[in-house]
Amino acid sequence: MDELAAEAGLSKRTLYRYFRSKDEIIEAALDKFMGEVALKIEEFVSTQHRPDEIMAHMLHNILLHVGRIINNPLVLEDLRKHYPHYWKKIDDFRMEKAQHIIKSKFFMDDKNKAYIRDIDPRIVTTAVLAAVQAVANPEFIITNGLTFEVTIKQLMEFLQYGFMKEEK
Repeated sequence: MDELAAEAGLSKRTLYRYFRSKDEIIEAALDKFMGEVALKIEEFVSTQHRPDEIMAHMLHNILLHVGRIINNPLVLEDLRKHYPHYWKKIDDFRMEKAQHIIKSKFFMDDKNKAYIRDIDPRIVTTAVLAAVQAVANPEFIITNGLTFEVTIKQLMEFLQYGFMKEEK
């Protein structure tokens, strides 16, 4: 709590006035973060956009919000190690959002189907979710000496052009 108070420029007493523990602060920050991201995603995907525009927007949104809050992979790794229940909450959130977007906007949207290769949606959805879980995680990022930003950009580029039809 000392570090949090110092970083926030508050006294510990002020911090404890609003939060009873570090867990409560982490949970409040994660809830706020996930709420903001969910709102931005829903606002965007509720309008008509091509799959490549959706991917680009998701990339921008992820980098904007995650970079602002947790731009250091060590922070993510600490969260994963010391607060596994919060890490699971983040992981469940990102998997749910990714699955929803892939199914509803890429394969169930008649206009967008024309841009997608003829691949079974179950295969694409499972492959994308597995790639996100395998690559967009602190252990992979740290082990490979990458940054969160570089990892997400390259993963999104791979996913975007890996299953999109070539423009003719």
